[in-house]
Amino acid sequence: MIKVSRIFSIFYSLLLLSRIYVIAGAYKLPMDPSLIQVGYVGVLIMVAIVQIKENNYKIKKHLKTMDAASLLLIGYWAIFGFVFVNPLMEQYTKAMVLRQGLFLAVVIVTALFAYRNNYLVEVISASFWTIAVALLFQFITNINDVTQIDISSILNVSSRSRVNFGLGHYNYLGMLCSCEIILGIWIRKFKNKNRLSLFIIALASIMLLGSASRNAIFGLIVFSLIEFYFSLEKYVFRKVYKFIIQIFIVGIVLIMALFGDSRVPLDGLLLDSNRMTLFSVALPTFFNSNRTWIGLGQASGEIYGQNLTPYKTYWLDDGYIYTLITSGYIGITIYVALIILFLISYWKLKKQNNSMGILAIATFSMYLFSALFETTLFNGGVLLSYLLLPVFLILLDYRSETEDETLEDLNEVKK
Repeated sequence: MIKVSRIFSIFYSLLLLSRIYVIAGAYKLPMDPSLIQVGYVGVLIMVAIVQIKENNYKIKKHLKTMDAASLLLIGYWAIFGFVFVNPLMEQYTKAMVLRQGLFLAVVIVTALFAYRNNYLVEVISASFWTIAVALLFQFITNINDVTQIDISSILNVSSRSRVNFGLGHYNYLGMLCSCEIILGIWIRKFKNKNRLSLFIIALASIMLLGSASRNAIFGLIVFSLIEFYFSLEKYVFRKVYKFIIQIFIVGIVLIMALFGDSRVPLDGLLLDSNRMTLFSVALPTFFNSNRTWIGLGQASGEIYGQNLTPYKTYWLDDGYIYTLITSGYIGITIYVALIILFLISYWKLKKQNNSMGILAIATFSMYLFSALFETTLFNGGVLLSYLLLPVFLILLDYRSETEDETLEDLNEVKK
C-alpha cells in the first residue's frame, strides 16, 4: 500500500514542477495550469477528510501561530480583493484575486496538511529534488549557454553577460538557483549528505553565476551572513571579538540592502538600477491620490510597470513599496504584522532548537531581502513564495522535543 507521505510528495512535486514552468513562461502542456492547483488542493483535502474520519480527529479550539498567519494572509486577500476595490482597477483586481486566491489555497492547505502529518521533511525534500530535476533538464538541453558565462561581468555597470538556460528571465533563474542552494543546505545539514545533493548544489551555483542575477547572489550572501551571525558562539569565544564581527556583518547587510543592486556611485545608484521612478513617480502618485489608506488597487507588477492602470507608476521593483502603493497604509500594516509574527516565532524556535531556528531566520531574512528588489513579498505570482511560504508557515509552530532534534530525527519518529 502506498504511504500517504509518498502520495503527498508526488503530488506536491508535480504541482511545483508546473509552477516552475508556468511562472517562467515556458509551460507548454494543453492543460490549464490552474486545474493542477485546484486538483492538488482537492486531493489533499480529500486525504485529510479520510484521515480525520479514520483517526476520529478533533479540531483543537486554541489558535496556532500558523492559523493566525494564515488568517492575516487570507484577510489581506479578502479585504483588498472584495472590499476596498478601486472601480478603475476592477478588471485587474479580478485577475489578482484569482491568482492570489489559488496561491493561498495551495500554500495554506499544504502547510496545514504537512504540519498535521509531520511532513516538514517531505516539503523541503520535494522542493529541492523538483527544482533539481528542472535545473538538470534545462542545463542539459541548453548546455551551450555554459560557454557564455562570464563571472567577471556580474558587477559590471554597463553590461553583463547573462544566460537563462531556457528558463524565463535571468533573475528568475537566479532566484530559483539561490533557493535551491538554500534548500540544499537545509537537507545536507539536517537530513542527508549524499554526493548527489552536493552535485545539484554545485550545478545550481554554476547556473546562478550564469544568470548574473545580483539580487539572487546578494540574497544568498545575506542568508550566509545571517546564518554565520547567529552561529558565532561556535567559533568565537571572546565577547569583544564576537561583538566586532557582529557589527561588521550588520554593516555589510545594511549596505547590501541599500546599495546592493549595483556598484555605481551613490548619486547614480537608483538611476542605474531603474528604481529612481519609485521615488520620483510612483510614490508621489500614491501620496497625491485620495487612496493612501487603502491603496491604488490590486494589479500585477507587470500591469503597473507598463502603466496600463489609470495611475502612472512605472515598474514597482520593491515588494514593500508595491504593497504600500497597491493596498495603502492598511495593507502594509497587515504585512508588517505578519513579518513580525514570523520573526518572533523563529526567535523562539532558535531558543529551543538553535540550528533549526538559525536557518529559519536566515532563510526568512533572504526572502525579505529579495523583496527589496522584486515584488516577491507574499506574492502568488512569484515562485519564491510558492517554494518557501509553506516551509515558513510550518516552522511557525514547529517544536522539537530536544535541542538537537533534526529533520532526520523526524523521519525516524515517523518510521
